[in-house]
Amino acid sequence: MGQWPAEAIHDTVAAITRQPAYAIPLRRSLLGRVFRYLIERLSDLIALFRGSQDLRIVTVVAVLLVIAAIAGRILITRQIDVSARRSRLRANTARGEGRDLWALSRELSAAGDYVAASHALYAAVIDALARSGAVKFHLSKTSGDYALELRRGGFGGSSNFRAFARRYDRIVYGLLPVGAEEFAELSNMARDVTDTRAAA
Repeated sequence: MGQWPAEAIHDTVAAITRQPAYAIPLRRSLLGRVFRYLIERLSDLIALFRGSQDLRIVTVVAVLLVIAAIAGRILITRQIDVSARRSRLRANTARGEGRDLWALSRELSAAGDYVAASHALYAAVIDALARSGAVKFHLSKTSGDYALELRRGGFGGSSNFRAFARRYDRIVYGLLPVGAEEFAELSNMARDVTDTRAAA
């Protein structure tokens, strides 16, 4: 038996694949049918609302919902990050771990991490107030809880603390842009709180 030449094999295969049974166009394949169905339904939907005010309203609402979802995700992520940082600093303060929080705050601000420096500054103020007996430290307390405790205890600088805590919250929750100048103002407010306590 003789061998078939390669050209004869290629010609035979090409002739077979040219037959109508093997020549299925994309539009008749499964994937092609799915795409065609989706395009037809989308065309029907557009035709339904064509020239209609409803299409504009639906589009605007859809875009606003997407923007709201993205913004919500960013805010939730930032809130989780802020809470985690605050909890770490509070836990370190509760354990009395040996870092000087004032110095840590200055180091972080010198490195340009003003948000972390603000967290350290807040922890330093709470630590100073707790050591002086003006407040009782607890991990679950918010700045509002400490402000109330200072007011009830007759602490003369409770208004200074409230102003400091409001500025701190606005910085760490992203309501204020934070840079060297804003951090310096927050640091001065922190000193006003602790200086008032020392003078009392």
